[in-house]
Amino acid sequence: MRCLDVQLELQAYVDRDLSPERTALLKRHLADCGGCRAKLLRLQAVVTAIETWPVVIEPPDITARVMAQVRSRPAMPAFRLRWSDFAISLAGAGLVFIAVLAWRYLPPPTPDYLRHSQMALWLEMLRLETLLTMRRLIMSSATTWGLLLGGVVLTTVLAIAAWNLTAWERDAFST
Repeated sequence: MRCLDVQLELQAYVDRDLSPERTALLKRHLADCGGCRAKLLRLQAVVTAIETWPVVIEPPDITARVMAQVRSRPAMPAFRLRWSDFAISLAGAGLVFIAVLAWRYLPPPTPDYLRHSQMALWLEMLRLETLLTMRRLIMSSATTWGLLLGGVVLTTVLAIAAWNLTAWERDAFST
């Protein structure tokens, strides 16, 4: 037998789950191989330690004590979706979207490539600030789903606007 085959069957050998033929083959290999014999001794030591480990009996009232502690803790505040929060968030996202559209069609006071680069940077800074604000809101206990949804909508609108600007910039100035 090879060492790998023996090591795969050592646990079954310790548990006496092998057939007499496999047991005889294993014993023959263990007589010749010191490495496999050392692994067998370590495995037998672990099995002996587990079998001699003292049994712990839990107290009979453990369930009642644990449940009493669970009931005594204050409940987490539930997130509520209030339509007023949703409406305010949606209105804010709409205003930002309208501002981005209006800014795109205003006459440029600077060359196009500078204006669009500055706008893309401003949009990215605004998107990152929105993400940071959303992170602070998530950590707050007074956050509602409407505020979070509004932040997600605003972040998405800003990301799309910045992506469109960079795509337009790439197409317009690559020639």
